[in-house]
Amino acid sequence: YPVEDVFLPPGKDEDVSDHIVRAMRWISDVNDDGDVLVFLPGEREIRDAAKKLEGQRWDNTEVLPLFGRLSMSEQQRVFKVGGRRRIILATNVAETSITIPGIHYVIDSGQVRLSRYNPRTQVQRLQVEQVSQASARQRRGRCGRVADGICIYLYEQETLDNAAEFTDPEIRRTSLAGVILQMDILRLPSIEQFPFLDPPQSSLVNEGY
Repeated sequence: YPVEDVFLPPGKDEDVSDHIVRAMRWISDVNDDGDVLVFLPGEREIRDAAKKLEGQRWDNTEVLPLFGRLSMSEQQRVFKVGGRRRIILATNVAETSITIPGIHYVIDSGQVRLSRYNPRTQVQRLQVEQVSQASARQRRGRCGRVADGICIYLYEQETLDNAAEFTDPEIRRTSLAGVILQMDILRLPSIEQFPFLDPPQSSLVNEGY
């Protein structure tokens, strides 16, 4: 089904949770029915947004978080479509790994938490980044599956246009020391000769050795 794109950039001093509440009010003005999937970078942001949304006390609405540390029974709740509007707050696991039924609207924070290794400091860290254009398309594609959909971007169209086309593959942003050891144990070709789809940078290979 067709999906309408709406860009709703943040207001001055507006945090992500308040921004999501404003987007939900916009959606409710359009239609007070249909489930909403909100993409956020991580558990802390999901918990903050859930607290703010639950405080609105909207009628016939439930807020459901979705992230890796939840119990299996809590995660399974997002697959049960009921009579109430559901606002599902998820990490990028909902981009491609799972399909949540009944989604009419998507709210894209434009943020993702990615693991990156810095060979200079030898530190692997999780950092919040702007999503790539490919990820934004995947998020948009979560609505419009059961009816006409609306995707609300919590950032400017210019930000999306200037974003990287694709997310870096993990092999190009991780420490390779463990990869090199595992390849040796498995008697695979050396990492320089192995036919990766996206070969890692030589500087990361040298640092891994």
